[in-house]
Amino acid sequence: MAADPFFVIGDPGRAALEVPPGLPPARVGPADAELSSATMPGMVIRAASTRGVLHRATGTVRQDAFALGHQAVSGEPEMAVAVVCDGVGSLDRSDEAAVFVSRRLAELGAAGVPWPEAFTRTNDELSKAAGLDEAACRPAMATTAVAVTVRPDGDDWVGEVAWVGDSMLWHLGQDGAWSPLTVAGLDDGFDYYSSAVRPLPSGDGGCEWCGFRVHRGALFLMTDGVSNPLRWSHEVRDMLAGWWGQPPAPFTFAAQVGFARKTHMDDRTVVGIWPEGGGQECGSARPALGS
Repeated sequence: MAADPFFVIGDPGRAALEVPPGLPPARVGPADAELSSATMPGMVIRAASTRGVLHRATGTVRQDAFALGHQAVSGEPEMAVAVVCDGVGSLDRSDEAAVFVSRRLAELGAAGVPWPEAFTRTNDELSKAAGLDEAACRPAMATTAVAVTVRPDGDDWVGEVAWVGDSMLWHLGQDGAWSPLTVAGLDDGFDYYSSAVRPLPSGDGGCEWCGFRVHRGALFLMTDGVSNPLRWSHEVRDMLAGWWGQPPAPFTFAAQVGFARKTHMDDRTVVGIWPEGGGQECGSARPALGS
């Protein structure tokens, strides 16, 4: 039997407790887990990506990725840059797309390139690199992406976010309210995602984009491996709010991102951004999701 997971929310399910890790992936890919930690003026950042139970059991590589950077444009306040990507699982080489897109968007964001232009440029470069699965007449790789530039402004966060597909940006207030700042894949009832997503590469490389200002709290970029259980379960919302009201230690954060919960076996990736000194000055950007 596999060892008990360190962090559990609700019923962990038999897969998390009993399914062994399996063989190394048939195609060499990224490590099972990746993490990073950073500080900037007024900000503390944690980032982690973990390979899901299902991918470990089936010998499939982790298809999520993240990248961090910082934007220091002359005469402008310094901004954090963060990108999270979720490779499309039906395409075998989507882990490569997630790594490429996350790093390229972070590079362009750090250079001050506006997100719509950055997405278009990255899409063109990915299209050239992706090639085709000739048997299926489709790209050999694809990925969703959510990218943010953000800085503290007094007691607020001010930034810009752009996205393609169902990876999302969330705000957590001190009262434990989780508020989505992107709307990709959401319906009016906050019930379920569609199984279809619009990834990169696409025909025009277009993205959705908006500016935002929210009152302090903490910000989280997530792939749907965390966003789905967060949306669907008040138990998950409450537990993550308790864990992430202030920035955990980096290895603790990575273990929490990989929490065990029945039926949720996908890869998990989260970038968290907290105000320097913790999450004391927090508030809700929008009404909390219903239970």
